[in-house]
Amino acid sequence: MNSTQPPSGQGSSTEKSELTRHLDSIAWAAFFIWIGIAMLLAIPWGWFLVGLGILILAAQLARSQMNIKVEGFWVAWGAVFLIGGLWTVLNLASWPLVPIVLILLGVVLLGKAIISIRR
Repeated sequence: MNSTQPPSGQGSSTEKSELTRHLDSIAWAAFFIWIGIAMLLAIPWGWFLVGLGILILAAQLARSQMNIKVEGFWVAWGAVFLIGGLWTVLNLASWPLVPIVLILLGVVLLGKAIISIRR
């Protein structure tokens, strides 16, 4: 084993920060490419949001696979874009999206509070 890599195989914090910068650059590049494609092909809003949600969630999945801290903020926004896009694509307009999302958010927060009380 070389002396620059710790025995845990995790890599140094400098290597992780450099990897994080590269991963963020790739994600931003994919974002701008997606916007350009959507504009050139006049992709409907629903599909644009689905693609955007997938890009954001894929970037967070890549962070997770590389043992880099997943950013909950971006996971939440990726899910919102994906759900909002699917809502439009699947023509679920008769179901009110915002109240359902608020109820789900409340259930998640309540669940977290109950779990933290039990610990």
